[in-house]
Amino acid sequence: MKNTKFKLLFFTLLVFAGNLFGQSEISEGVIKMEISDVNSDDQQIAAQLEMMKGTETNYYFNKDKYLVSANMMGGMITMKNLFNVSDEQLTILFDVMGQKMMVESSKEERKASEAEQMEAMEGMEVVYDKSDTKEIMGYKCHKATIKGNDEIPMSFEMYVSEELKATNKMIQGLQAFDIEGFPMEFVMDMGKMSMTYTTTEISKELDASVFEIDSNGYKKMTFEEFQQQMGAMGGGMGF
Repeated sequence: MKNTKFKLLFFTLLVFAGNLFGQSEISEGVIKMEISDVNSDDQQIAAQLEMMKGTETNYYFNKDKYLVSANMMGGMITMKNLFNVSDEQLTILFDVMGQKMMVESSKEERKASEAEQMEAMEGMEVVYDKSDTKEIMGYKCHKATIKGNDEIPMSFEMYVSEELKATNKMIQGLQAFDIEGFPMEFVMDMGKMSMTYTTTEISKELDASVFEIDSNGYKKMTFEEFQQQMGAMGGGMGF
């Protein structure tokens, strides 16, 4: 993650990849979110962002496993991330227009990358405004903000619900923060562009077979190789 373009792309992917959480009021179920709004003053970027609008991310979870499944740009990019709670093993399936990559990584293999993310976010903190509230999907939410720094010029404005008691300790890239509640809606602002994510559905019903992911046709690579591949893509995707 040596250049800013790669950091922004990889951090964005990790938002999809890493929103793995547990919460006390629902021990298992499905939470669905989508990109409900996109914005950029740059016309070229704005046109590209329109393809991201409507992107769906589904979170399947029980006490043992978590699966995040994202479908972007009308299926041009898909990602599945399976996290095993007991040993923190992470499996990533990433398909970019038919280029299929699979990564199986342990906590130890991700240690250096996670340490770098923590260092990059040094000085950033969560600021709450409990006077700014809204109701989302029947849950009372209040505003929380994370502002970026020179290393990561990105900010989050969130409406979080403490009723869900979600922990962010398994969210890749956000381990440095103790977010009080689950973000039911958030705006990710990266300077030249911003995207709004909104919860569209919450279900307590879960089919455990969803955790049986099909890796047929995927090229296996190490976590380090995957990072390098994302760096190469980041340089040519306009971010």
